[in-house]
Amino acid sequence: MKDKTISASLIYRKIEGKLSAVEEERFEAWLKEGWEHREYYERMRRMYQQENVQEVETGEIQEAWVVFEKRVQGQRRIERRQRWVWVMSAVASVAIVICCCWFVYYRANTEQKLNVAVQKIVPGQYNAVLEMADGATYQLGEQQYFLQERTGNQIKVDSTVLSYLPVNNKSGLSQDIVYNKLSVPKGGEYRIELEDGTKVWINSASRLRYPVVFSGNIREVYLEGEAYFEVQREGDRPFIVHSGEQKVTVLGTSFGISCYASEANDYTTLVSGKVKVDFERGKQSFVLEPGMQVAYNKESGVAMERKVDVAEFVAWKDGKYIFKQKRLEDILSTLSRWYDFEVFYRNEDVKDVLFSGELRRFDDFSYLLRLIERTSDVKFVIDKKVVQVMR
Repeated sequence: MKDKTISASLIYRKIEGKLSAVEEERFEAWLKEGWEHREYYERMRRMYQQENVQEVETGEIQEAWVVFEKRVQGQRRIERRQRWVWVMSAVASVAIVICCCWFVYYRANTEQKLNVAVQKIVPGQYNAVLEMADGATYQLGEQQYFLQERTGNQIKVDSTVLSYLPVNNKSGLSQDIVYNKLSVPKGGEYRIELEDGTKVWINSASRLRYPVVFSGNIREVYLEGEAYFEVQREGDRPFIVHSGEQKVTVLGTSFGISCYASEANDYTTLVSGKVKVDFERGKQSFVLEPGMQVAYNKESGVAMERKVDVAEFVAWKDGKYIFKQKRLEDILSTLSRWYDFEVFYRNEDVKDVLFSGELRRFDDFSYLLRLIERTSDVKFVIDKKVVQVMR
């Protein structure tokens, strides 16, 4: 599957001319995937250039003062009979220089403050922490290198994906079940390719616990948060995802799971294939067809099956958010995990305002808020990392 997203830090490093050959190739491929990618890059580049212009203007203020000081020193050598005229001229020059400096400084400082206010809440990027069974941890998301598991497996680490290289002969590997953890913080996302070829996109504030090598008659992983799975079919050996109070069993299929502890409901959404979803509480069981979803309410313990537009629940992995008559509180909760901010509601009733729209995951955050403001009766105020919501 083509990777349709790119990190904001990679774009900044492109503007600064610091990309490696591999990153340059990836950036060019991303740029050619659609006109909206080039438009977004150009907007980022203009913002970057404006920041540099502000720095120059601040330097010009200091330069103006140096010129003024030299001028004042020169007045001291003027003959006494001309001093009064020159002093008055100098005073006028001082006033002009001060006014000009104040104007330039005020404009630069004001614009800089506005930019800082906007940029404090920025899109997330590829970022994760790998915790190995022996306790070693690795920060992922920038460098490319290889790791060797004590089981004998090799791991390829890229800026966007962690890949367990295929093992042709498993008999030479340790048969002990060794679990690793991949944790993605708020404001991050990452992808992993497991030893069996299964691909998993892991969303912000999520964690996947998985065996380095699958052994036995089943393949089992454990999820906290949200992820999208493309499971590699392996005969009669099922793939099982444990998440919250549900167990999802598949043979080979594509589906999404959302099971954040802070959310009232857990969701399993089937894109293709077939999955079985079991809940220990209430002994409930569902077999899903493509386009179907199970929503489980954690308070009541009741699960319900329904037909949905799957894109609304899994489009995040392709760099988009799709909302259809979604409550504002739910929308901001989703966005807060990616943009890493807190929300304060001045009016409780605004939580139930409904919004429909398609947002791009790597867009400037203030731009997304303006889109919501234009189509609903709400206002937003950004204060550092807090978004205030009001009528």
